[in-house]
Amino acid sequence: MTGQRTFSHILFDLDHTLSYYPLSTAGVVAVTFDRLRLSLEPFGSVRDLASRYDALWVALERDAGSTDELRLAVWRRLLTERGLSADGLAVRIAAKYGAVRRANGVRLFDGTRELLFDLRAAGYGLGLLTNGLADGQWEKIRSLHIEHHFDAVVVAGDVDVYKPDPRAFAVLLDRLGARAPTALFVGDSYEMDVLGAHAAGLATAWVRPEGTPLPGNVVPLFAFPRAVDVREVIL
Repeated sequence: MTGQRTFSHILFDLDHTLSYYPLSTAGVVAVTFDRLRLSLEPFGSVRDLASRYDALWVALERDAGSTDELRLAVWRRLLTERGLSADGLAVRIAAKYGAVRRANGVRLFDGTRELLFDLRAAGYGLGLLTNGLADGQWEKIRSLHIEHHFDAVVVAGDVDVYKPDPRAFAVLLDRLGARAPTALFVGDSYEMDVLGAHAAGLATAWVRPEGTPLPGNVVPLFAFPRAVDVREVIL
């Protein structure tokens, strides 16, 4: 099946769809603790600590005013969960973690810039919808130099509506002057992207590792291992 001319607009998620961190959360944690000469022993394995960090990041982000504030809140929670004093230590860890993360930056997946250029050249309207706090997400977007590829960009923290809430998708559609039935949303998260876009009336393309089982009853129109593979069905 092909989406050729079926869609007027192609909409994308950002994190893990178009971009990635070259150093994982576990990698940043390991470097941070090494540079601060701290022991990971109270936290178990670095993988378990990183997993809990990522879960708390999502759970606490809507109540934070900035990325630095959120990072500090996460480390305070991680320390107090293990019965450790969070006062000065949380500040030290959060500051160093942020410095390590920024130093390693964020990158586009291979072929992403070419895909966006080709989609625009083919006449598609392009949109970007990303969860996250405004300061952190805009820092990533600008460092990647991709803003000019899109007709509209919506960061959830700016509008205080997060995926999978259908209203987040509606904001982007409104800014694009697009209709849901003629828009395709491309994202890596089944819960946030596929279910959210489906609820908003959009067709979906799920970026999933090969062999990943379908976790729910909503079946995306397309599924492929990389966002750049969307060119095979609409170009």
